[in-house]
Amino acid sequence: MNKKISVIIPSYNHEKFIRQAVESVLNQSYKNIELIIIDDGSKDASWDYISNITDERVIKHKQENQGAHNAINNGLRLATGDFLTVLNSDDTFSPDRFQNIISEFEKDNELDFVCTYINIIDADGNSLVIKEGWHNCEPWPIPNSQQSYKVQDNFYTNIIMTNFVSTTSNMFFKRKIYQDIGGMRNLRFAHDWDYMLRLASKYKCKILKEASMNYRLHGNNTINTNRKWLLFEICIVLAANIDKFYGKYIFQDFSEKQVIEQSTLLFNSINLQGNDKVFWALKSYIDAYRKSGIENPEELLFDNKIVRDVFVNMIADDDENKQESKVEPKLSLRHRIKKAIFN
Repeated sequence: MNKKISVIIPSYNHEKFIRQAVESVLNQSYKNIELIIIDDGSKDASWDYISNITDERVIKHKQENQGAHNAINNGLRLATGDFLTVLNSDDTFSPDRFQNIISEFEKDNELDFVCTYINIIDADGNSLVIKEGWHNCEPWPIPNSQQSYKVQDNFYTNIIMTNFVSTTSNMFFKRKIYQDIGGMRNLRFAHDWDYMLRLASKYKCKILKEASMNYRLHGNNTINTNRKWLLFEICIVLAANIDKFYGKYIFQDFSEKQVIEQSTLLFNSINLQGNDKVFWALKSYIDAYRKSGIENPEELLFDNKIVRDVFVNMIADDDENKQESKVEPKLSLRHRIKKAIFN
């Protein structure tokens, strides 16, 4: 297989890291690639480096700041590859990542999406821990994990529980997915989890048990900026997408035994961190609008600040999370890993 891979790097104020990101793409052992760099209005020296790249496989575009999801979408629109992937400008790929992933697609023609384990690194590139999908480094507690989706060892139910893919940098997929479901939606923190739920409910996915992507933790990660907004996005993303799994991965069998088992698994898998009422308010809003004929009413909230802020202000932020914010930036490793789920 010599299909073309399109790589999109959304670049924003990562002058310290952008060169490493770009070189990790251009130095891949798999050579049939195009690299599309969208600089999202960086105010540092990022563009000085990007504009001087001479590799003919690189397409460079500079725009006014529009946010990460728009930068990614603009890159996806320019992409011509058979496969699409994203690399955030502070992350890197291992040299054989593309070759190993392409080999998986060669083995299984029905496969549509691949991600891998993640090597979580610090600002200096030192390895902190390997995130092994849904098996470790959960972003929030799952108290009864032995009665949760975790015990099923199933990609599709575990993506409902947490965003173990963790970042757009860990997404590698066929062009047909983008042609079907479109790009990232207008979410600041959870656009990657939203995308995963939209695609995993329809397409065949696989996680490789190798850490060929390096996710960098540093003081300027997007996740650190507004926790209440993050929790709102967790609630609305789940409210907007959970019904896509009904009948296939949730409540596919209505025998008494299966209802009890699946209800228990779902109950123990969802942790909205004290915001269950917000979730149900959002779910009712979405269901009512869908019943009136609007296909994706959640997008009205993504774009309507006045109404969105009503829900954001309902969000509860528990004492533990408040306490964590007070010890920034000297977070313990556990807390730093906990914050790594969305970027």
